[in-house]
Amino acid sequence: MSSTTEFASRQAQARSLVQEIARSHGYLGEEVLGRMDADTRRQVEEALLTKDEMIGTSVITLAKNLYSTNVRFIFELLQNADDNHFTRAASLNAVPYVSFHVYHDRIVVDCNEDGFNEENIRAICNIGKSSKTGAQGYIGEKGIGFKSVFKVAWKVEIQSGAYSFSFTHRQGDSGFGMMSPEWFVPAQELPAPLTRMTLYLHGNDDASGGPAQRQNILDQLNELKPAMLLFLKKLKRIDIKIYGEDGNETISATSLSIHQIEPSRRVLERVHIENENTELTRQKYHIVESTARNLPRNENRNYSAQEESSKAYSTAPVVLAFPLSDDDVPVLELQKLEPQELFAFLPVRRVGFNFLIHSDFVTQANREDIVTTSSRNIQLLDVIADSFVVGMRQLCQHPSLKYQWMRYLPKLVYYPWDPFWRRLVDKIKERISNEEILILRNSPTIVRISRAKRITRDHCDNHNTPLFDDLPGSQACYISPVYQFNDLAILQEYGLGWLDHADFLLRVKRDLSLPTSRLRITTDDEWQTHAARSLNLSFQKEWSAQIRETRKLELVPLTCGKRVNTINGAVYFAATSGGHLIPSDLGYRLVDPKAARLPERKKLFENLGIKQLSDGEVRTAILRKYERTKSNGIDLEISISHIRFLYLTCYLIPLIDEYPNLYLFNSDGKLHPLKDHAFYFRDTDAYGLWSLLSKTDKSPNWSNIHFLHEKYEDAMGIASQEDWKRWLKSLGVRQYPRLVKDFEADLSESTLSEECRFVAEHLPSELLGFLKYGWEDDGKFICEEMFEELDELKALKVPCQGGRMVALSGIYLPSPNLLAKRDQFMRYGEAFPFVDIESTLGPQWDFLKKLGVRDDLDLRFYLRILENIDDDPTDPSRIPHLYLQIQSECANQNAAVQGESETTVRTFIDSKSRVFIPSYEGMPSSWSSPQNCLLDAPAPMKTKCSVLPRYRDAFPKSNIDFSILRKFFDKTLRITKCSWEHVVDELKNMQQTDDCQAALSMYKELQKMKFTDTSTNNLRNAFDNDNLGLVYANEKWYKPSQCLWSSTSTPIRGRVNLSDAYEPEFEQFFVEVLGVRGVDANLVYNELLELKPTEASVGHVKDLIWNLNSLLEIEHPNFSKLPLLPLRFDGRAFLPLFDNSEFAILDRKPLVPIFGDKITLLDFTYQEVFQLKPFIEWAGLEDRYLSRLVKETSTLDSSDKLPISDASQDVRTKAYGLYRIATHLKSPRIQQNGQDLYDLLRMSRTWETQRIESTLSVKVGLVTVTESVDIGDIHIDDADGLLQIYVPHDEGLRYDSYISTLPKRLVHWMMTDPATNARQDVDPIAMSLVQTVLQARGSFVNRYLDNEGVIDVAVPDLEEDIHTDLSSAIAALTLAPALNIAPSSAPSPASTPRLGPVTPQRGSSPLSIGSSSDGGYFEQETPATDLTSLSSPRPRRSRSRASFSQDYLSPDPFTSRTAERQRRAAEEYCELLSQVAAAARKSRLLSTPFDLSDLAAALEGDVPTMKTFNEYDLFGAGMSQFERDRRVGAAGELFVFELLGALNPSLRGFTRDNWRSTIRKYVTEHPDYADMGGWTGIETSDLEYEDRDGTLTEALVHKGHLQARWRTRRPKYYIEVKATPGHWDNAFFMSHAQHEKMRSFSTDDSVYVIFRVFNLYTDAIGCNVYVDPAKLEQEGRLVFTADRWTVKPQ
Repeated sequence: MSSTTEFASRQAQARSLVQEIARSHGYLGEEVLGRMDADTRRQVEEALLTKDEMIGTSVITLAKNLYSTNVRFIFELLQNADDNHFTRAASLNAVPYVSFHVYHDRIVVDCNEDGFNEENIRAICNIGKSSKTGAQGYIGEKGIGFKSVFKVAWKVEIQSGAYSFSFTHRQGDSGFGMMSPEWFVPAQELPAPLTRMTLYLHGNDDASGGPAQRQNILDQLNELKPAMLLFLKKLKRIDIKIYGEDGNETISATSLSIHQIEPSRRVLERVHIENENTELTRQKYHIVESTARNLPRNENRNYSAQEESSKAYSTAPVVLAFPLSDDDVPVLELQKLEPQELFAFLPVRRVGFNFLIHSDFVTQANREDIVTTSSRNIQLLDVIADSFVVGMRQLCQHPSLKYQWMRYLPKLVYYPWDPFWRRLVDKIKERISNEEILILRNSPTIVRISRAKRITRDHCDNHNTPLFDDLPGSQACYISPVYQFNDLAILQEYGLGWLDHADFLLRVKRDLSLPTSRLRITTDDEWQTHAARSLNLSFQKEWSAQIRETRKLELVPLTCGKRVNTINGAVYFAATSGGHLIPSDLGYRLVDPKAARLPERKKLFENLGIKQLSDGEVRTAILRKYERTKSNGIDLEISISHIRFLYLTCYLIPLIDEYPNLYLFNSDGKLHPLKDHAFYFRDTDAYGLWSLLSKTDKSPNWSNIHFLHEKYEDAMGIASQEDWKRWLKSLGVRQYPRLVKDFEADLSESTLSEECRFVAEHLPSELLGFLKYGWEDDGKFICEEMFEELDELKALKVPCQGGRMVALSGIYLPSPNLLAKRDQFMRYGEAFPFVDIESTLGPQWDFLKKLGVRDDLDLRFYLRILENIDDDPTDPSRIPHLYLQIQSECANQNAAVQGESETTVRTFIDSKSRVFIPSYEGMPSSWSSPQNCLLDAPAPMKTKCSVLPRYRDAFPKSNIDFSILRKFFDKTLRITKCSWEHVVDELKNMQQTDDCQAALSMYKELQKMKFTDTSTNNLRNAFDNDNLGLVYANEKWYKPSQCLWSSTSTPIRGRVNLSDAYEPEFEQFFVEVLGVRGVDANLVYNELLELKPTEASVGHVKDLIWNLNSLLEIEHPNFSKLPLLPLRFDGRAFLPLFDNSEFAILDRKPLVPIFGDKITLLDFTYQEVFQLKPFIEWAGLEDRYLSRLVKETSTLDSSDKLPISDASQDVRTKAYGLYRIATHLKSPRIQQNGQDLYDLLRMSRTWETQRIESTLSVKVGLVTVTESVDIGDIHIDDADGLLQIYVPHDEGLRYDSYISTLPKRLVHWMMTDPATNARQDVDPIAMSLVQTVLQARGSFVNRYLDNEGVIDVAVPDLEEDIHTDLSSAIAALTLAPALNIAPSSAPSPASTPRLGPVTPQRGSSPLSIGSSSDGGYFEQETPATDLTSLSSPRPRRSRSRASFSQDYLSPDPFTSRTAERQRRAAEEYCELLSQVAAAARKSRLLSTPFDLSDLAAALEGDVPTMKTFNEYDLFGAGMSQFERDRRVGAAGELFVFELLGALNPSLRGFTRDNWRSTIRKYVTEHPDYADMGGWTGIETSDLEYEDRDGTLTEALVHKGHLQARWRTRRPKYYIEVKATPGHWDNAFFMSHAQHEKMRSFSTDDSVYVIFRVFNLYTDAIGCNVYVDPAKLEQEGRLVFTADRWTVKPQ
């Protein structure tokens, strides 16, 4: 039979079984009922009703309980799956699993169990029956089981092997459908082994369905944890998948699995995938499994008879799971602030333990806890405690966990155990305390917790190692050091104790008994200190028993090497109470000083009763030894210790007589008494007696002269050696040799000592040093007691410099002064007699003066040095210093002696010719007499020797005091000074020798001299009477009359210009002293008059004119006729042949392109003409200015005019101010009281026009040139008594005209007589006054004129009407006809010049009348034509204010002036906001000022046109300053907000919520921000931003505002905005609160920043960034004024 046929057969049998069960239940489906006729169906339904009444009680109860209990169907399904068989899966090596696929309307549960059989089918179709055993395992709500799925589903389909059937039940049904299966034909055959349940969920219409049900399902699935798999018998994996609405998209997938890696080790894994992110968690456990027996029944379960008879309930599994890391380290959930869970097959709750507990507990109905009163649960505690101990034993087999297992112990304190679980804690403590489980130090022994001991720090060294080894065998108790401190602290609650001090002393006693005693052999000071400190504890804590035991220990080391206690005899410290070591031969028991040097050990010895001897007791013992026989067993070392101790304690007996019997060892090791013997130190000084004797083979035969043994000298060490030697000297030991015999000695033969005679005879070269060395000790004695006997010493011969032996009385002492002077003034080969002393001369050689050696430093000493200097000396710089020294010797005496000394010096130098003349520019040095020298002549002078200049030249960088040197040459040697006669003689010598190189220095010398009238004439005669002249220039000699001094390079014929040869500082000498003529205006003017056009050049003539122009500023020669002038025509320069040539002078730049090449002009540019103003005025050429010669005729296009668009530019608004200026200037237009002029100004009209055409003409000689310009600036027409002013329509040109042309034209118009058309002179200040008035606000004009001193007028100010009506008048601009101007062709201020190249205009037909003016193009206005294009008639003049306000305003005003003004201001402010926002968005700069026009030029595409705003248009005239400031501030904040918002990369999370300023409400006038509400919170700063991504910080670091270390931080920024329409360096205001925030917010976590927005009204908006202004204040980049906290950027 094939597999397909076999399956079909089994499927048929399965269907029959299902249908049979359904029939046995009396269940008929709709499919069957629908095929019956009505009568049959009625009978069947009646039968079914009867059947339902019979069995309805159990079914109805089930249906009712299903929806009223808190059943968890997921756990029911898991328990059912775990009860299944998985033999087929095992044969396929597949792990048992169950999976949940959650769709929107169904749940599909798959399990790879073996499959349903008939028993399973019949069990699932009954109530209260199950195919699984009920004695153990998870049992849900009583009697429900599998039926719990209908809590969430209305239909369940089951497909397993050949079976496929379903159950149907809805809330409200009788429940019969839950137990009556219906067969269905499956859509597909499932692969074996696999059982699938499909749960169709209640819909939204069902009471138990909808989103709440789905969420409940998800919650139950989320409760599934990997730890559940530890306690399920068969299942090894649980998979969960959640699908979206469409059923295709997987929202999340979770897989829980368990793996066994060792018999007692499990690993749980949870893999969760969501949003393409995979999260893997892994946890390893150590498992302890056991079985509880003889348990009572579970009160919550019903058992079958079989279970009752077999007592299946009496056993239960107990499983403990201890969490471990992958490295086998305990993982404690308590470290995460929550303990491990308690399980009863499924998680119950956490009860406080560090490990998981599972067993078949009796749980509460809601499974939220176990029943703590259950006898079954109480009996399980013993098994759990035993299992815990078993687990700890197992962990002790692990190499690392054996030292960490106690981390699983429950806390005995500080945890709120409930009474039930406290029982388990106590049971665990009891069992673990009796367990041999702890490891000892350096031992394999395992002991109970109470047996082991922790060691305190007092009993350990600094490495935490016990000071002494543990006792052997069973007495050992040191716990292993591998245990961690915190782990031992846990064990302390379980009986682990500390080692006490009595036990510690037992270990010390054992240590002392060992040959390897650490206390005896350890030399480490630190260890010994720790040991002593531990032993001192007995005394410190006053433990009497321990003190007795401590004193019995042999703890005291003696100097002899033994160790003793202090009970069996006195012991003393090795040093006295004075701190001096006691000699060892005196019979005392002394502590080893090495042991007592440690403070802690010394303290121990003191505690043990060791005392100190006094210095006096020891001294007495020492001296007593010398009272006996000579030797008395004293060796060298003992002698040294005696002498050293006596020295150290000599303060007790300071007198030497107290040591009459002392003996000392000499260098031969023999002991000699101090009395009647002389002892010398082994002095190693070069002239010490010991050293000198070593230099000769001759040995002296001295019986009572000894050298002290060297060990005495080293006895005290280097630090105290000097005092030690001094004390030995007091005993009679000598260092310095004797020069003469003792006073008591026999002096009949010689006064010299034996030692001195020996050195003089055998070591004569060492005698001088010997004398010096011995004098230190005998000198005073010799001078005081044996003065008359010095002759024998004076006669001793000593070596001198040069090798001669000379007696002491005939030589010079080389004192430092003498040597210094000799070395200063003499060089090698220049000898001087000095005693030959190798060492530096000091006070130690002063004794030689007593022996006849001289050291006088006087005048003759220096003269002798001067005499012996070579004729060609090396290093000549020493000679002037010698002169200074000689002068100093003369000056440091009284008057009588000084004169004698100067005579001596003068006579000596004159006789020896010892005035030294240094070399100079090739001239060698020499010696001369004072008569052949000049004190201060020029250095190059050859006829005489120049002294001081030569010295200054030769020694420029020396420290010579030339003032004293001059006094020496002048006063002492009386050298003559240089006169002009000496210079003239030198100049004549130059003529003769043709050596003229030094002429300049001669003139400099003459220039420095002062001349009287007589001497000046004599000097001039000397220069003029010489045949060749004495003025040297251009390699020739000239007389002064042949010379000229001119600062210009323009030559004058017949004269040599000395300024070309000499520097400007010589001008005064040549001009004023020698009479050389300087250049003046007459000289240049005459030169110009004498020039011929055919002989001169244009350049030369222009140079002369420039010279004359500069001279005309200080002098004005008489003008006779016009000199030769350079002209230019048609681009060519020339000199005219006739004097009457006609020409013009170009004085205006705009006229250059118009007339530059068409008329004859003076050949100078208009810039040069400005500089030549003195020459032009002197020559009377002002009337030739081109600006005066040009005549202008204006024409207007009548169709191209509009009333002025800017109210502030209407001239009428400044009428009163202009009238005051005209009155102040005494304008010829003012008649009577000036009311007519004021009315004319008040009724004037200002028009904008597209084109003002002007025709310019000029006549030069017979040539007339006429040109047209297509664009003019200003046209003023006052015809018919109405003043009309025409200005350019182009905003840029109009702005320029108001700054320059219009003020000038108005002043010219004011100063022009309307009757004669003649214009009076104009004060230049008037232009500035008018310019300021035109630009100022109307309300400030009078105040400004008052401040400038402009006179007041009697006519009342009527401009209030004009200001009141002007805004409404301007509003009419919206109704006026627009100019016919195409936007693309409209000129801009940057591209359209004020006056461009002239192009004759033809074909135009403006309505115009051309009338010429007599004035110049720029000097006087041309009256324009009367334009008649307006439809309204021209009003008549009237003084009536009413008629003026109603009839003379053009155009008529609107009625609602205020509303219109406010509307226009609001539109202007909105436009400003738009421009600010656009500028910020385009900006890519953060910190430095930048020009947005430059930025826009660099961008591609069209750039929006930027404009410049003014406050009047923005805010009107009535807004308060406070309100204006807030609006300006809001615009600045908008700039910063948009700037930050436009950063790339963008600031994450930067929204309007970061803008926290209360004035941001003003920005809502802009349509982009109309929906933004005002900020209602607390304002800390204008903007706040927490830079979580570091984007803003990176930008500030990149721009240099923050250091690089900020890149790793994520600070919060507090941003304050300070905006101004002005420049960036204008001061701004900070409140006191802002200043405090500035300081407090500048921390490591926050940054305070000021954004300074400037040029707000222009197209060049800029922004400066000041990060951490508090620091910038310290650096001086921001200057704060404390009273109002105004801040000035630097």
